[in-house]
Amino acid sequence: MRRTVPALLLLFASACASLPGREAANTPAERVARTSYAAVVIGAPPLFGGLGSSVAIDDRHVITNAHVLRVAGLTVNDVTLVRDDGARAPARLVARSPVMDLAVLRMPQGFLMPASFSPRSPHRHEPVWAAGTSGVGPGVAVGKVMAPHATLAAFGEGFTARIGALMGYSGGPVVGQDGAVVGLTTALVSPGAAPVLAALTGADLQGLLAKDGREVFVLGIGPALAEAQRLIAEAELVASRP
Repeated sequence: MRRTVPALLLLFASACASLPGREAANTPAERVARTSYAAVVIGAPPLFGGLGSSVAIDDRHVITNAHVLRVAGLTVNDVTLVRDDGARAPARLVARSPVMDLAVLRMPQGFLMPASFSPRSPHRHEPVWAAGTSGVGPGVAVGKVMAPHATLAAFGEGFTARIGALMGYSGGPVVGQDGAVVGLTTALVSPGAAPVLAALTGADLQGLLAKDGREVFVLGIGPALAEAQRLIAEAELVASRP
């Protein structure tokens, strides 16, 4: 999925990168987009498709998809978080999950406010909103839940939704009607050639042209939070050892 792309296309994509706050105004995604969301940027401009999304789970940590941190086949440990107001902060990898497509990053304390999280999974046909960042395209997508319970091998447990999420949305929050996070945008159910085209052009052209969105797998926030807390506890235990 990660291919070398022409420098001019990368510069164009970086200049047009869309943060979700303004488009989220007056939608259930507004609060999380403005206060708990950050784009994950690798390089300046983003290198080899190194652009994703994240959401704060406490005042020191954000979660994203583990695949966001793999560039040209290598795992990246240090990234830049970009808040909706344009403020930037460094973040460092705490751990990657061995059982799902999840990574935890440590950020400067208080850079983002923790999001609110839903205690339940959404129902079939329930509307959902995704906040994300893309080289070219909107920063918010609305859709509806297709399968409320789904498991995707190597990605985890969650649900599927038909929604206009783009490649840069990976790792970003999906919220329900009450504004609480229900999951993370994680993968296309049937990706086809979309990832290769996005890497070659610097833009998710297939996603931009899909009027009714695509079927997207959303990692459930319950499993993601439990795994993130486990990873943080393990990292803190290791750090405390003499």
